[in-house]
Amino acid sequence: MGVVGIAVGVALFFGVLLVNVGVTGPSARLVHELTGTARYTLTGRSSEGFDEGLIAAVRRLPDVQVASPTLRETATVLGPKGREPVELIGLAPTIVTLEGEATRNLGAGAQLLAGGVGLPEEVASRVGAQPGRPITILANGNATTVQMRAALGSQTIGGVANSSVAVGLLSTIQRISGVGNRVSSILVRPAPGTDQTVRAELEKISGGRLDVTTADYETQLLRQAAKPSDQSTRLFAAIGAMVGFLLALNAVLITTPERRRFTAEMRTLGFTRRYILTILAFQATILGVAGSVIGIGVGYLLFQTVFHSTSGFLASAFLVGSHQPFQIALVLLALACGVLAALAASIPCVLDLRSDVADAVLREPGEAGQQVTSALATRLALAGVALTAAISLAVTIATSLTIAAGVLLAVVTLCFVPAALSGTLWLLSKLGDNLRNSALPLTVAELSATATRSVALTCIVALAVYGSIAVGGARHDLLRGLDQAIVQEWSAADAWVTPDQNIFDADSFAAGNSYRQLAAVPAVASVHAYQGGFLDVGDHRLWIRARPANNPQMILSSQLIGGNLALATTRLRVGGWATISDGFASERHLSVGDSFTLPTPTGIARFAVAGITTNIGWPSGTITINTNDYRHDWDSLDPTTLAIDFKPGVNPTAGVAAVAAALHSRAGLRTQTSAARIAEVERTVSESLKTLGQIATMLLVAAALAVAAALSAAIWQRRAYLASLKAQGFDRLQLWRAIVLEAGVLILIGGLDGTVFGIYGHALASRWLKHSTGFPTQFSLAQLQVLATLALVIGIALLVIMLPGLSAVQVPARESFQE
Repeated sequence: MGVVGIAVGVALFFGVLLVNVGVTGPSARLVHELTGTARYTLTGRSSEGFDEGLIAAVRRLPDVQVASPTLRETATVLGPKGREPVELIGLAPTIVTLEGEATRNLGAGAQLLAGGVGLPEEVASRVGAQPGRPITILANGNATTVQMRAALGSQTIGGVANSSVAVGLLSTIQRISGVGNRVSSILVRPAPGTDQTVRAELEKISGGRLDVTTADYETQLLRQAAKPSDQSTRLFAAIGAMVGFLLALNAVLITTPERRRFTAEMRTLGFTRRYILTILAFQATILGVAGSVIGIGVGYLLFQTVFHSTSGFLASAFLVGSHQPFQIALVLLALACGVLAALAASIPCVLDLRSDVADAVLREPGEAGQQVTSALATRLALAGVALTAAISLAVTIATSLTIAAGVLLAVVTLCFVPAALSGTLWLLSKLGDNLRNSALPLTVAELSATATRSVALTCIVALAVYGSIAVGGARHDLLRGLDQAIVQEWSAADAWVTPDQNIFDADSFAAGNSYRQLAAVPAVASVHAYQGGFLDVGDHRLWIRARPANNPQMILSSQLIGGNLALATTRLRVGGWATISDGFASERHLSVGDSFTLPTPTGIARFAVAGITTNIGWPSGTITINTNDYRHDWDSLDPTTLAIDFKPGVNPTAGVAAVAAALHSRAGLRTQTSAARIAEVERTVSESLKTLGQIATMLLVAAALAVAAALSAAIWQRRAYLASLKAQGFDRLQLWRAIVLEAGVLILIGGLDGTVFGIYGHALASRWLKHSTGFPTQFSLAQLQVLATLALVIGIALLVIMLPGLSAVQVPARESFQE
């Protein structure tokens, strides 16, 4: 039982540690493999980039050794088996001189890639693409058929092989993406000792319209963008890891009565304390190591087969690495968790090493080693009250202490179990005195006689419920807040025309004659262009939302947390005003009415703060302006989305079909009803937050396994006792009813205890997510989620009790004489 319990707890502990490994590390390595020995990048401030003619000016600088252009564009690859969003990467042959791990081998393959693209082996497999066969790439609103020249593995393009990309020569990617002779950036390697000189020269060439940054600048941007998500995951992982450790601890505590009895018997027989202590330490170490090894294997298997995913949020704006290297430190930490739990569970046995205490253990009422005194229960309850008060005060003063508070609440959950069990047994004994032929007296007597085991079983249920409700509830709040923003954003029109998914409405496309084609559709009443994109400001990659002045949802009212909605909307429509996310405002100490500047493709633009919002789902922050300002400051007419309203009486489905028919020549554009668009974005956002759901799922799975293992072991340990009751005249049905009733009492106490503190932990986590990450989190009790968690844990526990219980009560009475 101890091995199984530790294995379950360590599986949860190790699983959440693996899930908690962020994307920053792999992505940083990926950026380094692409940039190689480059020191600086000259980068455009919009997805449209800049004219490649600037490359010659950079190469003419006397201190520049290498200047290699790159082009990066979002796209979608269509193959025989499916489709996948990718980032198109166009590289010039000069990239090989930068000696990056991902590019050093492309020199020999440049001719191979001519006129086509290479796909990582995993991407090619998923879409069913094969070398030498054509594939379709959707980019810039158009569909282009090209040949897949090669399936690229890590031996060719390093860590890039683990990302969703399509690699080709610069000229090929320019043709596919339809950007003409434009590039996204130029990688620059100065001569040794000339870094500052070259940077100053690049600043002059940029003319205040391009960014000059270090080659690893994107890693810094990604680190900041991943920070809120990593913080959220860290909070949930800390709760999950603590629950895993405590599950392992309580699983071993179930065996403590037998070990205390063994220790007391050895002490009364004259064995020395050192000898017994050595045996206890050896047993605990072997138990911990065996259970931990099994748990590590199970946790890794779950992570690889069920819980492994990449953040879709960040992949919308960054080249995200998905390969997680094996980390021996996590294995050692999980191993230490199991061994520490086993050693901690031996503490009661160590406390019994005094001869007088050992003798007292053997004379305890009920089973030896099972007693939990009322004084101990009272002290633990008072400690729980004190800890709860301290936690409440701490998070009120400093929100940053919420992670520690969530971990401590798991401990608080356990503190109240002995007192709750003692009080419940007292009530049941009084109730049993007034009921004839009731199993309550037998139930109370058995639970009192096995108090330590009963407390440990109840603690397992309480921990299971606490962790599941705290983590699942906070995730529900986050999804609820994001869902409100999604619905409000995409219900502003009857239908939407977008370049493939375009979840953050940041991928622009050349409209061409689309406006004329749509104007000719009889069902269409109006067409409005949305614009926007990502903009690097400081160490943040901000999402710029540009909305038409006549848009009814310029500002999402559900996301406004500072300023007057009507006044802010009026100001935004006038121009020169913007709404900014709370994190951006706090960092720059901005309030409504203050002014700030943004670096745009045409130079520095100044805006005034019309209102303060949440980050509207983008971790780095969001700024909303009107399209007139965007067209002027970004010097772009290209839309990211077309919002279409139909004439009165037009069926949305029929209207979408008419629009799609009118745009049949633009195969890279999709038309969706408002409802379909909302459902797609909600589905993608939910997938992007999958990590948080994975931790909640791991908690439920581990909880179910822990409860099942603990109860099964408890039933098995009671076979001799059940046989003795049979010898006294109890029949099988009476014994089975008593087993079910005992389990029901423990499950009810643990469930209620875990629910109360789980809801409190959920409230703290939700509050922390809102204040520390900027996500639009909205707290709600999530009654369905609470009830579902309770139903799952209770259902599993009762099934485990009922079915094996029926088998256990078949034990013959003669087995009681073998004890």
